[in-house]
Amino acid sequence: LQKMKPYKATRAGTASNAVFTNAREQLVPFLGPLYRAADTLQTYPDAWKVTETPILRKPGKPNYAVPGAYRLIVLSDGFARVLNMCKTEDAMMMAETEGLLPLNHFGG
Repeated sequence: LQKMKPYKATRAGTASNAVFTNAREQLVPFLGPLYRAADTLQTYPDAWKVTETPILRKPGKPNYAVPGAYRLIVLSDGFARVLNMCKTEDAMMMAETEGLLPLNHFGG
């Protein structure tokens, strides 16, 4: 939770990153069992699967037909974002520990 950017947007109606970063001490005792149960039951809530991707025009780029004139912003559920971030970090750590990545591969 410390790595989350607190003001990054999430999907409307879901907890924002600021909630997770500012209240992490209070939330971790509840999030751990919640995520463990999701893994044990092999379930992923349908609401966590939903994302919204608005297209935003970049400043000074008036024409959408020009490549690079817009950017896509993916808005997802805050709880799903935390779980996916943790799983990604675990997978990267295991891959590095087991030597599964090529030598020329750098994290990031």
